[in-house]
Amino acid sequence: MTNESKVHPYIEWAKSRLDEMDATLSTLQGKVEELGEDAQVKAKEALTDMEAQRDAFKAFLDKNLESAESVWDAQSAKLKEDWKAFEDEVEIYVKSTKNNAEQYEAAFKARADAQVKAWQEMMNNAFAAAAKFPEERKADFDDAVTKMKSEADAAEKRLAAMKKAGQESWSALDAALAESRKAFDKASEDMQKAFKRALK
Repeated sequence: MTNESKVHPYIEWAKSRLDEMDATLSTLQGKVEELGEDAQVKAKEALTDMEAQRDAFKAFLDKNLESAESVWDAQSAKLKEDWKAFEDEVEIYVKSTKNNAEQYEAAFKARADAQVKAWQEMMNNAFAAAAKFPEERKADFDDAVTKMKSEADAAEKRLAAMKKAGQESWSALDAALAESRKAFDKASEDMQKAFKRALK
């Protein structure tokens, strides 16, 4: 085993954000034709920018998926900037629709589903990793997995409640997504720490 772990929270972070980018684009591309002519122009420009940002983000992920932790640490600030730029374009798209509730609710549902999928994948990876440790070294890891499952269940319930509520403002839906992302990132970091402790 190398000195640097290839299991790193930024990999989980980047994968989850890429899934959200894909879900957002897929949904909004299917809905842009429902907008009025003026709104379509601005929305299509925002979609073009989102696609370019997603493609660059994906290229980095594909190139560095097997890279060591130090590469991810060095690039984390840029990846966060790229994610923020994508989010800014989503905001431009939403504003161009003149707050069309159907448009942004569809985007929210797609993004919430992508987040739930990311939580499930992270848990599956954690359970698989935990199974590889000898009993005497995995107690701490098991605790982190159990805590992650609890956090994932809570995030899924919050997002499901928001999906059912409907007619929420974009800012309320966006805040719910941000809260779920924050919990996901924390769970991923905790899992990495537990993994490193179990390797000692």
